[in-house]
Amino acid sequence: MNNHESVSSWQMAALLFVFTTGSTILYIPNPLLAAAGGGAWLSWFLSGLFGLLLLSCMLFLARQFPGQSLVDYSTQTIGYGLTVVLLLPYLVFALLLSSYIYFSVGFFFTTTMMKETPMYVFNGFIALVSAMTVRAGIEVMARMFTLLLLVLAGSITLVLLLGIPNYHPEYLLPVMPDGFKPQLHGVYLVSGFLYGDFVVFAMLFSYIRVQNNRIRLKPIFIAYLCNWSVLLLVTLCTLMALGPMTNEFRYPIYIVARLISIQEIVERGESVIGISLLAGSYMKSALALYALNLTVVKLIKARDQLLPVAPLALLGFLLSLVTVKQEAAFNEVLLSWPFVTFSASLPVYVLCIFTIVKKLLPGQRQTRR
Repeated sequence: MNNHESVSSWQMAALLFVFTTGSTILYIPNPLLAAAGGGAWLSWFLSGLFGLLLLSCMLFLARQFPGQSLVDYSTQTIGYGLTVVLLLPYLVFALLLSSYIYFSVGFFFTTTMMKETPMYVFNGFIALVSAMTVRAGIEVMARMFTLLLLVLAGSITLVLLLGIPNYHPEYLLPVMPDGFKPQLHGVYLVSGFLYGDFVVFAMLFSYIRVQNNRIRLKPIFIAYLCNWSVLLLVTLCTLMALGPMTNEFRYPIYIVARLISIQEIVERGESVIGISLLAGSYMKSALALYALNLTVVKLIKARDQLLPVAPLALLGFLLSLVTVKQEAAFNEVLLSWPFVTFSASLPVYVLCIFTIVKKLLPGQRQTRR
């Protein structure tokens, strides 16, 4: 990784899509459906507005400070000392995010497919491969992840299409049997768990290739819309397949894949979901580690940008083995995670307000004169 790397807007859009889709299709439906019930799809629809707000703020800053990361324009706006204080929650968030991704991969495989394999095997594998990918640089990641995006999208599409015989549209009703409060709870969970996570791109948008002193924003918004549509479709299909029993399963989309049976020829497509999870989690963990490493490098002003990669990956791996050991503890993490993501995204909102105020003040002075 180096400061001279750059990717096109479409490549960055692909990175955003794989990050937000990644392992989310496997994990988010369960807490969402447990909280919102049959109206989970409505919660997902509304939570997209929060993600759009955060994305718009990050892209506004990226356009105002082209080629600069969150640390760069924060230092330029409020000074180095305040930047260090303001970005401490961001550092903690990125580190915890990496460790939870490692844990989620190991927990999934040790509870579904490979129950006799120790969890640290999967956690360590994801951490090692993520670190090696980060060392390759953002350009290599963009090219490789674009290809893996096809695998991810193909796996999701295949499972949803083959599961059509098991869909029952009547399971979508009633939409709000217990009023609107469960939907608000679902909005809270999705906004924090999914659309708060991509605040890591506040560090990565600096690599978007600048053309005529501007960056193209349209591909980024298209990727966000595609992600929102895909995850909404997954939620609807899961509800139609499992109905009232949806929130009884830890991995609903995995159960949907197991239900696939076509003329005793095509059966049990859970291996496809396993491939999708592994690819998505790998890409998400690599991007989170890249943002974490870049933040540390910028804050400590290190000359060797690759030096912190291995220690940070190792620290994330160790945290994945220590911080969460049981499923109940991980469920508590999911409930408190929105607070973590909000604290991590707070610097983006603060800097956005500072930038807008600075732009308005000269105009106000001229008007008074």
